[in-house]
Amino acid sequence: MKRYYKYFAYTVAALYFVLAVFVFTSPYFKYLPQTVKVIFAVFLFLYGAFRLARIWSNSREEEDE
Repeated sequence: MKRYYKYFAYTVAALYFVLAVFVFTSPYFKYLPQTVKVIFAVFLFLYGAFRLARIWSNSREEEDE
């Protein structure tokens, strides 16, 4: 079960990166100012990086045990 959780967690983190690129480059958000799109995309990118760091640190702690 933990193996599936790890794959799911990596997938969700990757989706945050994809969503950040989508928000930044998509024509669907024309009504938003460019600065708002950049701020939101950076937030999503940093949150994806945070999730990856948590997954990585948790997996290293499990290996040490």
